Amino acid sequence: MLEFEKKVLLSEPEYRFLKENRYRAGRTAVQVNHYYDTDDFELSRQGITCRIREKNGVCTATVKAHQQTWADCSVEHSRSVKDRYDDLLFRDMKLRHQGSLETVRTIYFPHKGISVMLDKNSYLGTTDYELELEYVRDAEVLARKELDGIISDLVRSRIAANEKMLRLRIGQGGNKSARFFRRKAEAAVQRSGAGPAIRSE
Repeated sequence: MLEFEKKVLLSEPEYRFLKENRYRAGRTAVQVNHYYDTDDFELSRQGITCRIREKNGVCTATVKAHQQTWADCSVEHSRSVKDRYDDLLFRDMKLRHQGSLETVRTIYFPHKGISVMLDKNSYLGTTDYELELEYVRDAEVLARKELDGIISDLVRSRIAANEKMLRLRIGQGGNKSARFFRRKAEAAVQRSGAGPAIRSE
């Protein structure tokens, strides 16, 4: 499945403003991603994510790869699994469970083919905030307009001081998996003085 998305890391005030103002009607749920990789994080360094996601009592195993053809696109293959521990698929790939990331997600559907997600992520002693805008390819123009409206609201309310700097943050900082493995590598460096390099996109 092809997935088109735009991501922006938010400050806590930006996250709270959008959740309490622009997206008050959104619905909130908790999901947990359990990540798998080699011990030297080889897949993460190649931009490939292997995870089991727990959400609403359902577990899904996914292999996701960043697509080079379109900057905002990834290719995803998923299948249902019995529970969080049903990881034979990944163990057969010689991968190990590397840890988990919990997301409190508020989701809103402003237009057909577009979903906006406000995420609070907790992992490895870290908390960050993120806006994800997912859309089908035919809805790209509307998705850009939705993102423009978000940026306008943040700047007009003075929660974000500078529109140019806010736009520069789009697509920066890496996805959840990249941030998780970067933090894990940093912790390994702190413990031993060396560790694997992690790709940031």
